[in-house]
Amino acid sequence: RRVRAKAVVVATGSRPLVPGFLRQLGERVLTTDSLFALEELPRSIGILGAGAVGLEMAVALSRLGVRVVAADLRDAPAGIVDPVIAARAVNRFQDEITLWLGESAQVLPAPSGAEIRSGSKSEEGVVILAALGRQPNLAALDLPNAGAKPDAQGRFAANGSTLRLPGTSIFLAGDVHPDRPLMHEAADEGLIAARGALALLDGRTAPPATRRVPLGIVFTDPDICSVGESFDRLAPESTVIGSAEGAGNGRSRILHAESSLVRVYARRDDGLLLGASLLAEHGEHLAHQLAWAVQRGETVRSLLEMPYYHPVVEEMLQSALKDADRQTESAPQL
Repeated sequence: RRVRAKAVVVATGSRPLVPGFLRQLGERVLTTDSLFALEELPRSIGILGAGAVGLEMAVALSRLGVRVVAADLRDAPAGIVDPVIAARAVNRFQDEITLWLGESAQVLPAPSGAEIRSGSKSEEGVVILAALGRQPNLAALDLPNAGAKPDAQGRFAANGSTLRLPGTSIFLAGDVHPDRPLMHEAADEGLIAARGALALLDGRTAPPATRRVPLGIVFTDPDICSVGESFDRLAPESTVIGSAEGAGNGRSRILHAESSLVRVYARRDDGLLLGASLLAEHGEHLAHQLAWAVQRGETVRSLLEMPYYHPVVEEMLQSALKDADRQTESAPQL
């Protein structure tokens, strides 16, 4: 059936990425889709990719009694870019799972299952979980025939604020557009793409959409969270970082969460809150509070004017804000 339209919204989602070198292993390779269809858990598993989903699966499987080895070419797990939070996360989880970071990994067939190697380290008798990300479901659509131009890697990038593929009347929404592959972002992108398509029908130019503050949560208990501006995009000379430790928070000590760490980023001259990174028990709630504050344009001083109950985990945020406030140029001189 041929359908003609003045505008098309593509929301075909994505699928797990399984490189060709893994396909030789057949049923010994699982994806983040097929893992949940298992009737019995394996005794040991090798996870290729220790990103957000890979680390979530690694920690969960380990707590279910599975021996877990997770390997990633990157030096930090879960996509963490703040080096202090990354070091804390490795230290926190390395007693539960074996982490091989910063080196490439190989997977080979073995009589007892598969073998995973990284440098001089190896583990035999494992099932392999491919947690190497996802790829957009675009191959069958023949987008170049509609005027879309892929980049050197064959990927299609839509305009970040309109989600329209340049030179076409096609809009991408959701996981098919890999900029922010998260559920709450996909819902926003559906609205942005639909408004753009409707504007095109009416001969209007859709105004650029204002995206919400970036918010990422890795559910590893303790949670790993990132909010707003990421550490690698901060200007060191104009930024202050306020920190708070779980060991200094009464509620965290009761929860045996002394390893919790909150780091907030603020502008040095006026204390404007820019973002945060944290590893914390109940971190998902702290991250939401911080994301709301960044989007509303709060400063560390205005947030310190808010009430904080005792004893609660939120007092870690208060402590981190106080630490940041002392470093700003607007801090009162005693």
